[in-house]
Amino acid sequence: MNIQKKASNTLTQQGAFRKDRNALNRADKNEISDREIIIQMAATHSKPNSAQAFAEAAGAVIHCRANTNKETPIFDAVEAILQDRKAINYNPKLS
Repeated sequence: MNIQKKASNTLTQQGAFRKDRNALNRADKNEISDREIIIQMAATHSKPNSAQAFAEAAGAVIHCRANTNKETPIFDAVEAILQDRKAINYNPKLS
């Protein structure tokens, strides 16, 4: 079995993030803009070149860049929601 094919069969979440992070680093070194990456991603979407495709591609790039910069936008949002709920004694099970 081809080594590259075998590696792709066992890709973990951490490995997938690492691949995307490394790809963004390569893009920076080769002066490939986020715009170019987003356009390429949108072209291979299930709904090519749709507004949804561009929005999802842009979101993925933004999120990966944030994680690369050790930012945690999803964690931060969940923590803010939980703090707000705690402040008003919100119990989602009672809603």
